[in-house]
Amino acid sequence: MSDKYSFLAPIYQPLSRVVFGKNLIEANTAFSTLGEGKRSLVIGGGDAVSYRDWGKSYSGEYWDTSQKMTDLAKENLNQSKVAVHTGQWPGEGKFDCVFLPFVLDTMPDQEIEKLIDQIGNSLNAGGKVILSDFFSPQTFYQKVIQRLMISSFRVFVDHSRRDLPDFERLFHPAKWIIADEKLWRKGWIRARVYMLEDSAH
Repeated sequence: MSDKYSFLAPIYQPLSRVVFGKNLIEANTAFSTLGEGKRSLVIGGGDAVSYRDWGKSYSGEYWDTSQKMTDLAKENLNQSKVAVHTGQWPGEGKFDCVFLPFVLDTMPDQEIEKLIDQIGNSLNAGGKVILSDFFSPQTFYQKVIQRLMISSFRVFVDHSRRDLPDFERLFHPAKWIIADEKLWRKGWIRARVYMLEDSAH
């Protein structure tokens, strides 16, 4: 398995702090306590710096395609009962919380749609999906930074997207409801809690 993100592993956190301060970690951790005492799944969590405070009350699975990132994730999650795996999540298991930390914006729509279906089928009754990601930029500066980020990722890690996912369409309101939401930078960065429509009542 090629590790496109290996060279980013040692510089990702310092680089993100220069551009975004603590906003990305704040978005990832905004609803992380929902996983306490539950069985959690984290997909594309990178180095797991956002979850290094998870203790023994956190359990489940952690998946990332980068070996370098999962090596760091094992160190950051060593106080928890979360099993760290390298590769694509196989779409198996049952979970109470599924965390998607800035990962969907790296995938084409077709893959996102398949993944969301798999997640929906893997949620226990009353389960939650916690999405943290970029939404539509709200200022000229944000548009410039976003364009630079996408262009850079396309060059260095063979990033497949030229734009951001349309989360309003992908998490279709006929199937998913937004149970909670927090915003940073005028809504450019958001953390959302989704629940299946059927289990929310």
